[in-house]
Amino acid sequence: MSRLMGRRGGSSNQQQQKAPAQEPVAAARALPDRWWGKLVLLLATVVLLDLSFAPFKQFYLAYVALVPWLIVVHHSRSAFTAFWWSWVGGVMFFSANMWWLAYVTGPGMAALFAVVALYWAVPGAIIRGTKLLEAEAGEDQPPCRWLALAGVFLIAAIWTAFEWFRATWPLGGLAWGFLGHTQSPVLHLAQIADFSGIYGISFWVAALNAAIAMAIIHRKTWIRTMAPAGIAMIVLLAGVLGYGFFRFSQQTTHPGPTVLVVQPSYPQSNSGEKGAPPEEIVDFHVRQTRAALAAHPQTNLVVWSETMMPALNPEARDSAPPFSSDVWLDHVAFLRQAVDHLQSLVTRYHTALLAGGMYQSDWYLKETSEGRLWVHRDRRNAAYFVAPGGGAEPRYDKIHLVPFGEYLPFKSAIPPLYHLFLALSPYPEEYTLTAGTPDAMTVFRLRPDWRFVTPICFEDMDGELVRRMFKAPDGAGKRADFIVNITNDGWFRFNEMPQHLQAAIFRSIENRVPTARSVNTGISGFVDSLGRTHDLIPAGNEGTSIATLDLDSRVTFYTRFGDLFAYACAAATFLWAVGGIVRWWKHRPVKVSSE
Repeated sequence: MSRLMGRRGGSSNQQQQKAPAQEPVAAARALPDRWWGKLVLLLATVVLLDLSFAPFKQFYLAYVALVPWLIVVHHSRSAFTAFWWSWVGGVMFFSANMWWLAYVTGPGMAALFAVVALYWAVPGAIIRGTKLLEAEAGEDQPPCRWLALAGVFLIAAIWTAFEWFRATWPLGGLAWGFLGHTQSPVLHLAQIADFSGIYGISFWVAALNAAIAMAIIHRKTWIRTMAPAGIAMIVLLAGVLGYGFFRFSQQTTHPGPTVLVVQPSYPQSNSGEKGAPPEEIVDFHVRQTRAALAAHPQTNLVVWSETMMPALNPEARDSAPPFSSDVWLDHVAFLRQAVDHLQSLVTRYHTALLAGGMYQSDWYLKETSEGRLWVHRDRRNAAYFVAPGGGAEPRYDKIHLVPFGEYLPFKSAIPPLYHLFLALSPYPEEYTLTAGTPDAMTVFRLRPDWRFVTPICFEDMDGELVRRMFKAPDGAGKRADFIVNITNDGWFRFNEMPQHLQAAIFRSIENRVPTARSVNTGISGFVDSLGRTHDLIPAGNEGTSIATLDLDSRVTFYTRFGDLFAYACAAATFLWAVGGIVRWWKHRPVKVSSE
């Protein structure tokens, strides 16, 4: 018995002698093992990520930002607790980065954050449940260097896959705050987006975080355990950087059109009202544009931001509902006068105009608290193209509508939830826009060899949608030569506007096209096909900016094939998670009957 006790740990005196040697280890693990310690580590991740994004742009902090979160996952007792703590971290992150949604809908913001935080929670559960950070071949086995190498890239694939999931589901997705967006200040490290989309950049940043976290976790044997992973990261980063220098060295551009963007800077209320009457807004745009065109008569295209104009479609100004009042007739007269102003402007200065405005048609009589009103059944967020000489007015209708802002979800799927959202909505009545059909991606032409597409507002966050705007049917060329983005960010504050621009940069890199942005309240300006911004108008200012776009002849892998890299990460994540479930099932504890 005494020999058995010795093998199990020795006598009580021996245990007392060993106790002091164990205290430093216990103290070192105190922080991640305690609930408040986990909160501190999650807060560290959130702060580091916040500083990585615009407007702070401390991109290098993104290389370690996920490390505290991964340590929390590692020290969680189970996959379930890792899920919970990761969900808490996700709520903290989105609350810190997207708090400006409260200006539109506080309840909607809270519901959104609760859902999108799951895209942190599930990766945490998979990483902990499959013991990726342990890199152990079996129970009580030392960490294996090759498992550590695989773990680094699997963790990166899992993170990337769930960014892609978040960009696509639910409600059309939320492609905001991706890890790859932080790298916009170092564009040589971002050029792989023309192959992988934004997801390739998120992948290598996440892999670097995973390697550092595993080196900390296995710090006693980190040289032996992490050597292959360290070498792989050096090779990966060298390849990414080398590819960036290669892309920067290419001479593939030629001068294109000269574009003028106007930034009005009108605040926007939750009810949809702008900071000035529509007559004043039209007058401001006309005056600003005339002054700029007088100084730059060579301008080929003028761009006015999203929803700044009233309904410019013929159905709104040339038709009338069954009942016409003096107010309605005055409104129709104003619409016709606005169209005349726009047509006169482009004719006088021999230029073209793209204006953001509403589309309205199909009236019906509705009973409201204010009485019986004629309202529009078909309302759209549109971009109107006005060229000299009049004639047909090409239009693009926004396809990817924003939930809660442009429509209320779950009307048919979950009616009680829809009615709750309707009661909490800032609008006095149901406000729902009609989306453009997915295949109606209008290509506007300045002349036969100058073509552009115009994703509206947050559509420039949707890499797949913008890619489809450029993909030629034969796959050999591009349907358009540049992007014109019209946006209204007048509802939001502080970091929303620079982060919107930061994400939009990658649409130019992915498709090798320049971008012109006209944004109410900012940030308006230009992006070249390498992602470099220029001639920007600061947020909150009004004014104009003009630049000649350099068109790029390259047709990218991403334009042709889309999110194949993200699909590969999603497939790897699915297979790894299923394999983990199978392994757990085979090794689960089996109760033995006492009979």
